[in-house]
Amino acid sequence: MVVSGWLIKFPYWLCWQVRRAFGKLDEAVFYLDYAHDYFIIEHLLPHLDFPYRLVTRNRELAQTLRARGIESGVWPAFPRRLIMTRHAFHRFPIRAIKKAGLKHGPWFFKKMIHSGKFNAFDLFVFISEAELKLAGEAGVTTGVVGGYSRLDAFSNPRIIAKSQAIRQQPGFDTKKKTLLFTTTWDGSGMSAINRWIDQLHFLAKKYNILLSLHPMMSDGMKEKAKSISGTFLAGPEELPAQMLAADMLVGDTSSALAEFCALDKPIITFRVDKGQRLTPEIRTMIADISLQIENMDELPVAVGKYEMDASLKQAQRKHWTKVFFDDVNVSHGQKAATVLNDWVRDNT
Repeated sequence: MVVSGWLIKFPYWLCWQVRRAFGKLDEAVFYLDYAHDYFIIEHLLPHLDFPYRLVTRNRELAQTLRARGIESGVWPAFPRRLIMTRHAFHRFPIRAIKKAGLKHGPWFFKKMIHSGKFNAFDLFVFISEAELKLAGEAGVTTGVVGGYSRLDAFSNPRIIAKSQAIRQQPGFDTKKKTLLFTTTWDGSGMSAINRWIDQLHFLAKKYNILLSLHPMMSDGMKEKAKSISGTFLAGPEELPAQMLAADMLVGDTSSALAEFCALDKPIITFRVDKGQRLTPEIRTMIADISLQIENMDELPVAVGKYEMDASLKQAQRKHWTKVFFDDVNVSHGQKAATVLNDWVRDNT
C-alpha cells in the first residue's frame, strides 16, 4: 500500500463503519482512475443486474466524463463492493470492502506484475483461459475467466457510426490506405514513438494517418502529436472507432495490437528489444502477428507486402486472437457482467 493509504486508513475505516451503521454504504462502486477506465467497462454496464455507482479519482475527471454525458461521483466513496481496472487499494484501504478487479488490457504484452497485486482482490476477472492459466502458474489464486468487454465496441452501432464519421472528415481521402499509429506509454521503456513522431507529417501525402496515444503519454509527446498537420488525432476512448476505420495498424508493444488482431487486420510494428516488462516470449509473439520494421524508411515496403498478399500473417493473427480472447464471436460484455452478477449475488 502507498503512503497515502496508511495515512487515511483509520479515518476511512471510521467513516465506512459509521455509514454502514446508518445504512449509507453504496452497494457497489466502479472506481475510475482515468477516463480510459470507463471505456474499458462501458460495454459490460448494460448487462449488470445490481445497482452501482461510478466514482472518479477527482472532479476534473468527473467533469471530463460529464461532458460526454456520463455521470459519476468523486472519491471518497464508501462501498460494500468495489470494482476497478486498477490496483488502487490505497483509495479504499480496508479489508471489509469486497473487491473485484478487471483487466484494462491483455497482459500478454507486458510481463506480469507480482501475483500479490491480483490476490489482494477477492475476485479478479481475466480475459481468456490462456491468461488465467498464466496467472495460476504465477501464483494467482483469485482468478476467473470473464472476457474483455471493450471488444463489444466493434459491433456497437454508435462506435460503427463514429468510424464512418472518421472517414468522412474534411481532408480524409478514401482512395488512400489508412494507417493507425498507436503506441504504449513513453515512460515504459517499451514505446517506439521517438522513431516516428517527428516524421509522421511526411506520410500524410501518401496515406490517411490516424493517431492514438496511450492515456499516460507525456505532455511533451501529446503536444507534438497535436502539432502534426494532415493527421487525425483522437483520444484513447476513440481507439475502437479508429481501428474500424483503419486498414492497417502501426504499433510497438501496445496491447492495442491484440484488439486489432480480433479485427483480423494487418499489423506493422517497430521492433522493440528492451524494456523492464518485455520478455523473449512477448517479443516472439509480436513478431508472429506483425511485420516488424526498424525505422520509417521500411514502412512503405511493409505496407506493400500486405497489399500484395491479403492473407499475410492471417493464420498467426487468428491463432493469437484465440489465445488473447478465446471466442470473439460472443459478447464479452455479457461474459464479464455474468461473472460480476454471480459474485455480487454470492456476497449479498
